Amino acid sequence: MPKIESSHWRLWSEPSVGAQWMAAQVKRGEQWVDVVPDCRPIAEGEIDARAGQSKTAPLAAANFHMIPYSNRIRDGRFEFQGKNVQLENASTHAIHGALRKLPWTISAIEPQRLICELDTRIVKKINWPWPLLARIEQRVDGDALSSQISITNLGESSMPVGTGWHPYFVREINDSMPSLTLPVSAVFPDANGDCLPDGPSIELPASLDFRESKELNSDQRIDACLAKLEGDCHIHWQQAGIELIITPDKACRFLVLYNPDQPYFAVEPVTNANDAFNLDTLSIDAGTNVLAPGETLSVSMKIRVAFHEP
Repeated sequence: MPKIESSHWRLWSEPSVGAQWMAAQVKRGEQWVDVVPDCRPIAEGEIDARAGQSKTAPLAAANFHMIPYSNRIRDGRFEFQGKNVQLENASTHAIHGALRKLPWTISAIEPQRLICELDTRIVKKINWPWPLLARIEQRVDGDALSSQISITNLGESSMPVGTGWHPYFVREINDSMPSLTLPVSAVFPDANGDCLPDGPSIELPASLDFRESKELNSDQRIDACLAKLEGDCHIHWQQAGIELIITPDKACRFLVLYNPDQPYFAVEPVTNANDAFNLDTLSIDAGTNVLAPGETLSVSMKIRVAFHEP
C-alpha cells in the first residue's frame, strides 16, 4: 500500500481500489495523530482499535473520489441532450460515481507524490456509457495535503460530468469533539429524506448553519447537500490543538455534510449537487459540467494542518 510523507503529513492510498485514502495522520510534536479513520487491513494478531473506525458500520476507505458524478442520481436515470441514460442500481439510485471500486494504475510514485490513472476503455464493465480517462494526483508538502482530480472525455459525443471528494474525519481526538466552520449559505430541500433534492437550494436553517464556528453535535443526524460554498472549511479539535483547513477548488460550489451515529463524519467538497443531471433539466443550478470530446475537467482540494495551544 503506497505511503507518501512530509514533515506534517502521512497518507496511505490503495490504487487497487479507486486510489482511495486508507489512512492519514498529522504530526504534532513527536506524535503522529490520526485525523481520518484508519481503514488499513488489520494484521494477524493485531488488536482492532483503529482510530475513527466503527464495529457496526466499518468504513472500507477514509476517502474516495466520486467520478464522473458526485453523490446520487435518482433511480440511476437522467436525460442528456435528448437521450435517456439508465445506469445500474436503479432501485437504490446510482451513487458515488462509477470508478471508486475499480483498480487504477500507478503512473508515478515519489516520497511525497502519488499519481494514479484509469482509462475506462480497458475496463470490461463500467456503470457509465461514455469512455473517459481519470487521473488523481495526491501530494504532501510541509503542512499541506493536496489532491487533484482530472477527467477527460474520450468519447465521440459530449458527456455530463461532476466530481468531488468524500473524506471522512475522526470524531474525537484526545477526547476533543470537532467544531466546524463551513462557508455555505444554502441547502437543497429533501422532503423525502433520501438525499435527493426536491427543488432549488433554499436558505439554511439554523441547525445547518456553520458559518460561524460551532461544535458538531454527535447526536444530530445530518446528511445534507449544501450550496453556495465560498471559501475555506475549518475542522477544529480545540482541546487537541489540531485544526484542518480545507481549501476547495472554486469549481466546488457545493458541499455534502454527513454526520451519522458513528465515530466519524464527512465534509465533502463537490462540483455538483446530488442528482445534478436531473436538476439541470429543470433549469436548477446544480453544477453540471459538460465536456466535449477531448475536453478535460480538473479540480483540486488542499487540506492544511495548523496546531494551536489546547
